[in-house]
Amino acid sequence: MPDLSLLRELLPDERTALLITSDVNRRYLSGFPASAGAVVVTKSRLILMVDFRYYEAAQRAVQPPCEVVRCTRLIDDLNHIFLQENIQSVCIEDESVTVAYCNELQQALIPQVLTEGLSEKLIEMRTIKSADEVEKIITAQRITERAYTEVLNILRPGVTERKVAVELEHLIKLYGGERVAFDLICITGENTSLPHGVPGERVVKEGDFFTFDIGAVYEGYHSDMTRTVAVKSATDEMRMIYDTVLQAHLKAEQAIKAGNTAADVDIAARDLIEKSGYGEYFGHSTGHGVGLDIHEAPTVYKTNHTVLRDDMVITDEPGIYLPGRFGVRIEDMYLVKGNTPVDLAQIPKELTII
Repeated sequence: MPDLSLLRELLPDERTALLITSDVNRRYLSGFPASAGAVVVTKSRLILMVDFRYYEAAQRAVQPPCEVVRCTRLIDDLNHIFLQENIQSVCIEDESVTVAYCNELQQALIPQVLTEGLSEKLIEMRTIKSADEVEKIITAQRITERAYTEVLNILRPGVTERKVAVELEHLIKLYGGERVAFDLICITGENTSLPHGVPGERVVKEGDFFTFDIGAVYEGYHSDMTRTVAVKSATDEMRMIYDTVLQAHLKAEQAIKAGNTAADVDIAARDLIEKSGYGEYFGHSTGHGVGLDIHEAPTVYKTNHTVLRDDMVITDEPGIYLPGRFGVRIEDMYLVKGNTPVDLAQIPKELTII
């Protein structure tokens, strides 16, 4: 359970409440996943509101101090609680609430609706992972690694990208993943120059690079890992590009320290790639936070001066992409711990030839 005292800093008095309606933040605060509902935070109460479909399951799963309230019509039931608690103003998430829904709430809720501060505070809170959150991320990573290691057995000339992607998704679910963390990137040959290439009917050929950007979800928490392997052989140029990306990845790893900024990590990788003459072929950020969302704060980019703190989880994923030819990306998740980051992956980074 998150430290609600941080959220309650937004409450100036007992007549103000917080209303959380986004799926991911409701789960974060209550521990319970549902496709609908709301969480209300007051000075003294934490209330999860769900309808008939989720009520029994929520009662079984949700732990004190969170209360579970069954609702029939959410707006009416919210107003009932606000009247009961003498709530005069309520703050909603400006990041995830549509303009239309915000207008609906402003018209239908009895308290005054405020739209500043809540999303920013939740984003800040979620950047720091509890031990339980880290364990779930690691479990998702181990599921990913097990599936990846097994799927390498079918990676050979003649197999299609789609076949590899489908088999990998099957294995992730078989080994305990709720689902894949995102649309898996399993691409070969020239397609590896596409940072977010989509698996299709392209056939693996001898001498290809094959890029896996993959992850699993376990109890809501995501993993994210990228490996680029060579099929049967690799040219000297392919090896040189791979080694450049690996050295950039390791430079970024060295910069993942509490007190450094996200920009420091990005610049460490970017400078090495630029000095190697490939700066124009590295066009995305070096990483991002991971948790209940696959992309969370902080963005690891040269303009983001967010200070890294212990127990943040971020990715380190530099790449070089030569249009129409091939690309290389290497990615692991890291847990920030003082001056020594913890690599959450157990798969070797060195070039693997299948």
